Amino acid sequence: MKTVFQLSKVINILALCCLAGLAYGLILTGILQVIAAILFVIAFPKDKLIYIYFAIVGFFFLVWQGNIFGWQFIFPLGLMIFLTYTIHTKKI
Repeated sequence: MKTVFQLSKVINILALCCLAGLAYGLILTGILQVIAAILFVIAFPKDKLIYIYFAIVGFFFLVWQGNIFGWQFIFPLGLMIFLTYTIHTKKI
């Protein structure tokens, strides 16, 4: 469990570093953060914040119309902050 949690933290940090790639970095960041969230849910299946994260991700894909710079652009930024907070404030 601790190894999966540490791996989740590392993937999240790597995902945040991918933001330097601008639009392509945003896509890679999203993919890596979902992977980090899946690993986090494996390590802590009873944590409620991670399920809120997945609900917001699902909502984002429901309302997203393919325009990367539309009003929905707020969601990925908020999701990055929310997942980073969820992962890095968790105590083992």
